[in-house]
Amino acid sequence: MVIGAGTFGSVLAWRLSQGGQGVRTLLLESGRLERTEHVQNAPPAEETVPPPRLLAPGAASLPPGRGRWRVPWRSHLPYHGLAYGVGGRSLFWGAYCVWPVLDQDGIRDRWPTEARAELTTRYLPAAADLLGLSRPAPHFDGELNRRLRSRLLDALAGHRFPGLLPPGELPDHPAANATRPGDGHGYGPASRLHMPLAINTVGDAGKAGDAEDEDSGSPQLARFSSTPLLTERLRDGTGRLELLTDCHVIGLRASGDRITAVDTSLGLLSVPDHAAVVLAVGTIENARLVLDAQGPAPTAGPAHDLTTHLRSNLTVRVPFPFDRSRFTAASHTPVPSRRDPARTWGAAALHLRGSCGLPSGSDTRFHHQITAYGVGALPEAAARRLYTDTPRYDVEALDRALRTPPRHLVITLASVAEMATDGAGEVRLLDERDSHGARLAYVRLSPGRADLRTWDAMDRSADAVVRALVGDRPFEVLRSGQFVPVDGGRTATVLAAEERREPLGCGHHEMGTLRMGKDPRDSHTDADCRMHSVPNLYVCGPAVFPALDSAGPVLPGIALTLRLADHLRRTMRESHRTSLSPMPSTPPSSRTRRTAV
Repeated sequence: MVIGAGTFGSVLAWRLSQGGQGVRTLLLESGRLERTEHVQNAPPAEETVPPPRLLAPGAASLPPGRGRWRVPWRSHLPYHGLAYGVGGRSLFWGAYCVWPVLDQDGIRDRWPTEARAELTTRYLPAAADLLGLSRPAPHFDGELNRRLRSRLLDALAGHRFPGLLPPGELPDHPAANATRPGDGHGYGPASRLHMPLAINTVGDAGKAGDAEDEDSGSPQLARFSSTPLLTERLRDGTGRLELLTDCHVIGLRASGDRITAVDTSLGLLSVPDHAAVVLAVGTIENARLVLDAQGPAPTAGPAHDLTTHLRSNLTVRVPFPFDRSRFTAASHTPVPSRRDPARTWGAAALHLRGSCGLPSGSDTRFHHQITAYGVGALPEAAARRLYTDTPRYDVEALDRALRTPPRHLVITLASVAEMATDGAGEVRLLDERDSHGARLAYVRLSPGRADLRTWDAMDRSADAVVRALVGDRPFEVLRSGQFVPVDGGRTATVLAAEERREPLGCGHHEMGTLRMGKDPRDSHTDADCRMHSVPNLYVCGPAVFPALDSAGPVLPGIALTLRLADHLRRTMRESHRTSLSPMPSTPPSSRTRRTAV
C-alpha cells in the first residue's frame, strides 16, 4: 500500500508492479488523475506553479474545490506547497539535474555504506536513464554553449573563481560521458561543465528522434514526469496496480510493532499481515503521519532534522552582437555544427561547482546552474518569463524565441547551496486539524551562521561568474522585474542579497525529517528505508536523506525509490500477494470506520 502518487510514489508503484514478478500494489492519492504528461508538453499549458504563500492562523490549508496546489501545514515561511494529484510536483518541476555527490562533508550524518554503494554504482545511473539524462539536450549544446564554456574554462584556468572546482574535479555524469571527440562539445573533463537536463528529444511525429539527424525534423523537448509511467502500468491489463484517487490519508493506526490500518477520508483500510505500507506524500507530510500514528509502533523521536537548500537567482542582459574574435579563446575554437546555426546559437546550459570552508574545518558545497539565451525582440513580459523560468517551467517558449534573430544575450544563474546546520529545522504537530480531521504540522526552518557564510560565498562567486561571461561589456541586471544598468567596478556587488535570495520555503527541496541510519537513537529509518522497529512501514523520497550536497533531490530520490522497489519485490513472497479492495466511503458525519480486506 503506497500512500501518495506524487513524483516518487508513482515511480515506486510503477516499479513494484512491473514484470512477471510484480507486486500487487494499491496506490492512494488525495488528488485526481488530471494530466498524463508534464504540463508544459500538454496543451493547453496554462497551469503553472503558484507564488509562495504564508498561511494566516485559522486559514483553510486545504481549500475547497479542485485546487491542485495546497499548503497542508503551518509555518513562519511562505511555501508553494504540494501539488495534489497523480504525478505531484513532477508535472511542474524543472529540468536541472546536477549529479549528486554523497558523503563529502563532515557536518551532516553519512549515508549507510550499503545504500551509498548501491546508489552510486547502480541506481543513480538507472534513475538518470529514466529521467532522460543520457545525452545533452539538443537546444542547449550549440555554438553559444561552447563559447560560454570556453570563457568559463579560461577563468578557471586563470584562478579567477575562488572556491570553484576545476573540470577535472567535477563528477562524471551521463551528459558528459555521452560526448565524443569531434562532435563540437569537447571531450574529457571540460565536458563535465555541461548541465545534465531531464529533457528528452521527441520528433515532430511524436516519436523519439535523433537530435543529430537532420532528417528527423525539428526536435521537440519533452520533460520527464512520473505520470506516464503510472498510466502505462494502470492499463497494462495485469491488474497488479490499483489507483484510488480522492482518498485523503488522515493517519496511521498501529498495534504492537506493525501498522494495522490506514485511516482515510473514504474509510479505514486494514493492512494485512503480509503487506507493507510505504509513505510517499512528501518530506513534511511523511513526518506528520509518523508523528501522529495512533499506537505504539512508530518509535522515532521528533522530526528535528529538516533541511533544504539555499537558493539565489541572478539574471543579466548583454546586447548582441558579440565580437566573435574576442568572445572565445583560440585554444577552445568550436567545431562547426551540422545543425542550423540559427538554432544552435540560441541557448546554453552549463554548471559550475564550488565549496565554502567553515571555521569547523568542514566545507559546504554549492553550484551555479547557468542558462543563457540569444533571443530577439520579445514583449517585456514574455521576455522576463523566458529569462527567469526556462528551462524550469516553459520549454516551448524557448522554441518560439529561438526562431527570432538574437538581439540580446541573457544569462541566468540559479545558484544552490547545501545547508550545514543540524537542528535548523523541525516538524511538530499542532492541535489544529484540517477539514478531514487530520492534525496539522508546524514547520520551523531558518539558516544558521554557517549557512549565511555559505550564502555570501555563493553570491560572490555568482558575481564573478557573470563578469567573466560578459567580459568588459556593459550589462544590465534584472531587478524587480526590470532590466537596469549595473554600476560600479568589476568587484562591486551585482545585486543585493535581499533581491536575489529566495525564502527557504520556495525551493521544493525539503529533506531529512525521517533520515536513514544504523542507530535508531539518531535516525528514523534503516538502510532499506524501513522505519526502525516497524517491519511493515517504509518511507519513500527525500525524507530519508541523511545528507545531500547542493544537487536537487529528484535524481537521488528516484534512485532511492528504484532501490526500495527492488528491495520490496525481493522480500515480499508471491504467496502473500493479495488484493486490497477499499470499501465505499463513510459519510463525514459518521465516525464509524469500515474495514477493507
